[in-house]
Amino acid sequence: MGDALTVSGGGSTAVAVDELFAEAVRLATVEHVVADLSARAGVITRGLAELDLARGSAWGVQPDPCRQLDEAIRRLAAAHAEAGLLRQSLLESAERYGFTEHMVGALWGMAGRVGAWLLGWSAPLIVGAALPAIGIWAATGSGGALEDWLAEHPELLSDPAFVRLVRTAADSADEFAAGLLHLPSSLTQAGVGIGAPENASMLLAAAGLVGAVAGSRVLVDAPVRVTRALPDGQRVARGDRPTELRSVSAPVSASVPAPTGIADLVARIPATDDDAQIRVERYGGADDPRWVVYIGGTVDLGLTAGAQPNDMTNNLHGIADDSPLDALRVVGEDSGAGDRAVRLALAEAGVQPGDPIFPIGHSGGGVNAAGLAGDPELNVVGAVSVGGPVASAPLRDGVPLLSLEHEEDLVPATGGAGHPSPDRLTVSRSVLEPGVDYETALPAHELSRYRQTGALIDASEEQRLVEFREQLATFTGCGTGEMSRWIGTRDVSSSTTDEPRGR
Repeated sequence: MGDALTVSGGGSTAVAVDELFAEAVRLATVEHVVADLSARAGVITRGLAELDLARGSAWGVQPDPCRQLDEAIRRLAAAHAEAGLLRQSLLESAERYGFTEHMVGALWGMAGRVGAWLLGWSAPLIVGAALPAIGIWAATGSGGALEDWLAEHPELLSDPAFVRLVRTAADSADEFAAGLLHLPSSLTQAGVGIGAPENASMLLAAAGLVGAVAGSRVLVDAPVRVTRALPDGQRVARGDRPTELRSVSAPVSASVPAPTGIADLVARIPATDDDAQIRVERYGGADDPRWVVYIGGTVDLGLTAGAQPNDMTNNLHGIADDSPLDALRVVGEDSGAGDRAVRLALAEAGVQPGDPIFPIGHSGGGVNAAGLAGDPELNVVGAVSVGGPVASAPLRDGVPLLSLEHEEDLVPATGGAGHPSPDRLTVSRSVLEPGVDYETALPAHELSRYRQTGALIDASEEQRLVEFREQLATFTGCGTGEMSRWIGTRDVSSSTTDEPRGR
């Protein structure tokens, strides 16, 4: 655990702690100041020469002031060169770190795909050999031994090596299937990208077919509606059916000050025990409305789609949306219930086409925030994902996504290794103390720890982080906004099972 932030992306291949980048910026400032002083000394020297005061005898003093100016210019030039060399060395070390990280990631990916293919190829042999042992294990009542061991060793889920393994495995399901069918691993060799989004889309397609035949709701999404949470406890519901009308006036629950930084953004994300999963804030005047939407994280970890839209079905949809393959599915909804609930809440809050939007989400909400940022039909100007699996999220040019990912957090790794983007800026750090027992299964995923990381980002002088904070401050205007809260509910009644696909 430490306060050092590792910053990568944002249009640069360099990866390093934020202090290194900040020092490089300071050295650039030193270069500028020294160059200015050297230029001024040169002007003074030329002025003395024009006035024929270039020699010390003209002043009646010793030593010669022009010689002193010449020496000052020489030393300033040396200082300028030294500062430039140090700055360049720092940036080159960050580039080398980034290259090493990329190479290590590529090796992990290659090893994961080869290992997945071998595991799939040998799976029938392994299962056949293990069946007798499994029967004995079950007969002797030892079936819960693995669960007991995991309960006694929850630190495995937060081990950075295990997190990296999960990130690799998320992109290797296709290789396992190829090995299981004894097919050659040719797709990746041909350059076809099969990663976590494609694997998620294929899983949703399979679940949709099973649901259509057997009526199962495992990973099968359904229509959603939103309910405005009012201070007096009253609620006004709106659904996503096209026949329902949206409210005309923007509902307001309270006035709120503009967020002061990234830590403040994280603090406003709805917690998992809050009934309202969505919070909308409006800034600016009537002729220039600007909207900030906060999206809560995963509440239901089950695989069967229920009334709670912030669940694993929504998360899988969010990851699958990152692949063009997902558009080919012919069954089920084309996006997750959580994503559709956020869009409904924005519309009900008063967002009009073209209005600037700034989404922030935690966990699965981070996936929804990245999905909004990549939608060309929305005017999203920036987004923040807090512990979300967004490595594969396609972004629109010029729309920055700040992704906070703790080294021990398993959740961001479930999105796979993804692909680089000039608009994705990733900030990570270690947040857990070795040897300490934590009460929760995924302590590095907790909002409280991400808020601490947000505070470190607010204090950082790294140029890319400074620019992102300035963009946020410009967007909200640092004034007072109007806030409303919304509750999303999935409609799982039997009459909705045959609904057509759509947002």
